[in-house]
Amino acid sequence: MKTKWKEFCEAWLADEPDILTVLEVKRITGYCKSSVQGWIDRGLVVAFRAKRSNKIPRSSLLKFMASDYFRNMHVKSKKLKEKLSEFERMD
Repeated sequence: MKTKWKEFCEAWLADEPDILTVLEVKRITGYCKSSVQGWIDRGLVVAFRAKRSNKIPRSSLLKFMASDYFRNMHVKSKKLKEKLSEFERMD
């Protein structure tokens, strides 16, 4: 199941750039900027500073999205609910 979820997340991110901004992660995941920044602050998503903003490697976001933490978040964004529903229909 974990492997299938990771593959699903890889497909979800396939067309995204290698380096993402907080706003791009917001669009992808459906969570607000402060949630994304919180993930970075807590070390759940690895980011680096460039030009006064956080840059997130797609590989770091993938690792987070493929985790049980992301998939089982108590408060799910509309986007995550849609993607979970899509994933469940695949099984």
